[in-house]
Amino acid sequence: MIATIDSADSTMGTAGSAGMSRMAHTGFTDTSHMNTMHSMSVGSMSMMAGAHSTNILPNWLAVLWMLAFIAIVAIHGRHVLESNDGQRRLWHSGHVLMAVGMAVMFAPASVDYFDIPIGFWSLLFANAALAIVLWMIVQAFAEHSVNLLWPVMAFDLAAMAYMWSPSGFQAPITWLLVAYFAVQAVLWATDRMRDFDGRAIFGGSASVTPDGAVVASVAEPLACFKDLRFSMAVMTVGMAYMFAAMQLLM
Repeated sequence: MIATIDSADSTMGTAGSAGMSRMAHTGFTDTSHMNTMHSMSVGSMSMMAGAHSTNILPNWLAVLWMLAFIAIVAIHGRHVLESNDGQRRLWHSGHVLMAVGMAVMFAPASVDYFDIPIGFWSLLFANAALAIVLWMIVQAFAEHSVNLLWPVMAFDLAAMAYMWSPSGFQAPITWLLVAYFAVQAVLWATDRMRDFDGRAIFGGSASVTPDGAVVASVAEPLACFKDLRFSMAVMTVGMAYMFAAMQLLM
């Protein structure tokens, strides 16, 4: 009996360190250790230790979050279709990608029929973030201005890769991300993020027109006239919530 418990506890420790992100939406239970005060169910975002239970994200709330992110996919999908400029289309596509990843992350196991490996999501978001960084480097060498919202997007995608990482969370990093997305949610809700739209990094380049006027290149605006206050505030709040919930479950 002791050997069985030791073996199961060892297995649980391995799963806890290597599969935290996957447990966030597929669930993990160990009914054989309910009496050993060592049981965790992350599909419903609840943790139990003996007779004490902390319900972090019940199934009904997980479903509501999933539906909210599906709505964000639809909203930003429409922005993609309505955008004529290539940069704006790609920028909104990045938000669609993030919303899809968050919808899957929140989806309870009972409605997640795809069972996509977590390595796929982590690699997808990491590559998307890297692609933006490489593109910004190319623009810098070409002396082209880059909208300040692009490095924000790259950082957000890297955060998504971290969220889906199978190697586990580091508490200082995770709580900093919670604070970061909470602040970003406030900036989106108050429409202050629009102040960053059009601001250039790398300085851009300047040219002289035939009449002697100096013209500086400006960053391509991304948000433009779109009202992103609600959708982006909800998305960033949801990301902050998920980071906090998963860290608490560590």
